[in-house]
Amino acid sequence: MPGGANSLSGGLGDLRPNHFHAGLDIRTNGREGLDVHAAADGYVSRIAVFTGGYGNVIFIKHPNGLTTVYGHLKTLKDTLGTYLREQQYARKTFEIDLRPEPGQFPVKQGDIIAASGNTGGSGGPHLHFEIRDAKDNLINPLLYGFPELRDEVPPYFERIALKTMTPTSRINGEYQRVSYVPVRRSDGTYTITKPITASGLVGLEVLAYDKTSGSPYRNGISCLEVRLDGREVFAYNMNSFPNEQTRFMNVHENYEVEQMTGQRYHRAYIADGNTLAIYKIANNAAYRGRLPLLDGQPHEVTLTLFDAADHATRLTFTILPETSASTRMDPGTEMPADYNPDADTEQIVSASPVMVAPSGLPTATITTDENVLKLAVKNVSTTAPPVAKLFSGRTVTEQPVSYTLANQAVYLVDLRQALPDSVQFGRGVVRTNFKKRIIPGRADVFIDGNTRLEFSPRTLFDTLHLAVRAVPGGGIEINQPTIPLNDLLTIQYVPNYPIAIDTMRTKAYWVSGGRESFLGGTWNKGKIQFKTRTLGRFQLLTDANPPTVDILTATPNGITAKIRDDRSGIAEFRALVNGEWVLMQYDYKRALLWSDKLDPDEPFEAGATVLVQVKDRSGNIGSDSTTIEVARPVVRQRATPARKKKR
Repeated sequence: MPGGANSLSGGLGDLRPNHFHAGLDIRTNGREGLDVHAAADGYVSRIAVFTGGYGNVIFIKHPNGLTTVYGHLKTLKDTLGTYLREQQYARKTFEIDLRPEPGQFPVKQGDIIAASGNTGGSGGPHLHFEIRDAKDNLINPLLYGFPELRDEVPPYFERIALKTMTPTSRINGEYQRVSYVPVRRSDGTYTITKPITASGLVGLEVLAYDKTSGSPYRNGISCLEVRLDGREVFAYNMNSFPNEQTRFMNVHENYEVEQMTGQRYHRAYIADGNTLAIYKIANNAAYRGRLPLLDGQPHEVTLTLFDAADHATRLTFTILPETSASTRMDPGTEMPADYNPDADTEQIVSASPVMVAPSGLPTATITTDENVLKLAVKNVSTTAPPVAKLFSGRTVTEQPVSYTLANQAVYLVDLRQALPDSVQFGRGVVRTNFKKRIIPGRADVFIDGNTRLEFSPRTLFDTLHLAVRAVPGGGIEINQPTIPLNDLLTIQYVPNYPIAIDTMRTKAYWVSGGRESFLGGTWNKGKIQFKTRTLGRFQLLTDANPPTVDILTATPNGITAKIRDDRSGIAEFRALVNGEWVLMQYDYKRALLWSDKLDPDEPFEAGATVLVQVKDRSGNIGSDSTTIEVARPVVRQRATPARKKKR
């Protein structure tokens, strides 16, 4: 309601799965059906219905070149709703994307255009509202001022992390990523109470949020600034960004940590492959906002968070220099009494699983962190650790130990200089499965036995150190799902295990931790081709079970049904009444279909045959049928006359 106090459950630039949030999520107090008003004069330029995403959505174009977007709507009002329903019936489809003519549906500021809802990918009833410019850049609506929204709450820190960025960088004596919980002082500022030592180029990452007054929801931060010894070295501002680059959220955040822990850390440096224009770097451009701790001196770091209302919150802490002993741990070096290498440390394993050497040899683990391979070998002599040998085909390169810690020797390999297919230490050998470097911005093809990978110029954000291996029991693994892709990777695959192929129902799936995600694919001469935007493990699975369909009600007033599929997912559905197509609205969150008649006042014919059919993405078809109930006559009971009292 215009003029009424309200609050938000989401803001522009919030970090969401695979995208930046594109606008404001305006709360509706858990209700649907509230009036949605046009923000300004203009005309309706687009009306769409999506199963996920925006759900029911309206776009309004305004004379100043801006466009406003209204998503997750329950219904469209008056002529808009009638037009939408007529087009769905004409095309016999639930999902639809319409572009009316500019003068077809003019609106005035304040006109009621829809009722708020919970359609599409919404997690609860609310209105999603966006502002876009003529180039489809998303603009923060809060810049235009909304007196209904009150914000007296400053942003706050939850955690920060320091991350080594080169093979020679160290944090607390190791190549690692370490997170800390900031401590809030009585004056509202934050600090880190634990000692930190570091050297080399170090990346800073921030887990922080904002809230608006009257809302329990955590929103993103609008701006972040980093100063080193009082001088700004990095900043970013989220007041506007290109809608087409929303997937770059995956390189704005630490995607690897998000995939493994669910925590979405903002990088306070520009990751390789990130071309968003929302950043400002003031130090050496080659550092890309990373902290250059190169002079062996203490440095003061100050982080400042800003929200859209210009509230600021600061965190200040000191990074001490690494000593020569901590930079390379020599045998016999004593650690501080309170040193705990596992305290506040997040171990991120990405490129390869733990590799165990043959019996009697030391245990080794291999991980990769962007451009660095880390080989950690336990139970070796720290007085004379062996030199590791890197094998790339027939080429052998010696890799000296980088540092030792307790009974562990650590070897750090710059993958930009060497891409070993295996590493030997002593008598043990660990395979890396690395095959080739794939460079972003150019097309490339990799073929290895029964697997062909085709990269477009847009597939990658950053250089991919391609690792491919056959999975025991069937399938292939391509690197790990902790590496984000910008666009589709095309895979051709010939099964390397016996399989009775039903080419209609046997398709490719991405699998991880018991989860299955349908990818599909087409078969040709025993080879399947499919596309993916996620790396990791892929298997061929057969979906032989049709979807289940249960008609719940079939009355002259309407039809409802529950639909489900146990593997590949729902592809399409339809309902027929006496053979005539009827529009069914669909809420996948409730697995519910319900009828939406072309003429809402015209009842279904009693006794008419109802058929609901559902096809899954493997082509299986399930159905249920019934007849429209005969309306039962309303039996009116006569009132029993009151008995006269006896005199």
